Amino acid sequence: MNGSSAGASAAKSPISPSAPRMLLRRLGAIDEIGVIGAIVLLSVLLAILVGDTFLSTNNFVNVSRQASYVGIMAVGMVFVIAMGDIDLSVGSIWMLSSVSMAIALREELPIWLAVLICMVVATLCGLLNGALSVWLRIPTIIVTLGTLSLFRGLGLVVSNATPVSGYNLETWFFEWIGGRDPVFGIWTSVWAMVLVGIAGWLLFTRSAFGRRVQAIGSNLQAARFSGVRIGRYRIMVMALMGFIVGIAAVVALAFNRNGSPTVGVGTELYVIAATIIGGTALTGGSGSVLGAILGAIIIQLIQNGLALLAVPPAWSTAVTGIVIIVAVTLDYLIKRR
Repeated sequence: MNGSSAGASAAKSPISPSAPRMLLRRLGAIDEIGVIGAIVLLSVLLAILVGDTFLSTNNFVNVSRQASYVGIMAVGMVFVIAMGDIDLSVGSIWMLSSVSMAIALREELPIWLAVLICMVVATLCGLLNGALSVWLRIPTIIVTLGTLSLFRGLGLVVSNATPVSGYNLETWFFEWIGGRDPVFGIWTSVWAMVLVGIAGWLLFTRSAFGRRVQAIGSNLQAARFSGVRIGRYRIMVMALMGFIVGIAAVVALAFNRNGSPTVGVGTELYVIAATIIGGTALTGGSGSVLGAILGAIIIQLIQNGLALLAVPPAWSTAVTGIVIIVAVTLDYLIKRR
């Protein structure tokens, strides 16, 4: 009897008060929980202020497309910053590879060859960034500060500082790559961001390459003593950054339908901001691919909200700067603790 009474009592006992604490701890252990929380709070705020337009399906679809280009490039920036470097030339690489592809299309080259030219140009730009940094022993941020102007200048020269067009737009490339999928109505660039994100996550967290990149950013000397070839990995990461920018350039050109010499101006600011907001440490050694993509979505949500609230466009840049300052400050405070 006593045993059965004890069993019945135990069955009727309330849930342990430690259960909510355990749930909170598990949520807190998710690296991207802060970014997810920020997206939720921002969405709730905008839903209250401009609910009719913000909550429309069309608005969410367009926000995802606008965030996709920065989100794709932010995946590559995770590797760069986790290694302890910063690439300031991504916007210029985007522009140069984009106009190169547009010129190839205007010259009536096959679409696959034009895409290949875009990818090769972007990858070579990244390779040059890494090679110059390693061979000249100059920090990558300094090298890319110079190549930012170099690549954009070359793009202006080959395009004559005018949008490159004059090719056939009635092809599968512009219809499929620059359009929406017929099932869900989501832009192809968003699917590209998802695929790049999955591949980037696997490479960053599940491969020896990703672990060595983080080791270099965490402790350069220890990585060198353990046999990691620092120079080779820096070149490889910068080439990977260029390659990923090339992917963004291809899907952006398919949507924009011309090679504009003004595309990518200031984009490096948003790419770096998205990466930092997503949890990649400026000091190197760690990063989050998912967080970087979510960071790109946060930036686009802010810009979208400001536009819906009829705030002057110039303020979007100022607000982005504030977000960067807050994100860097929080990153510093968290890492110091």
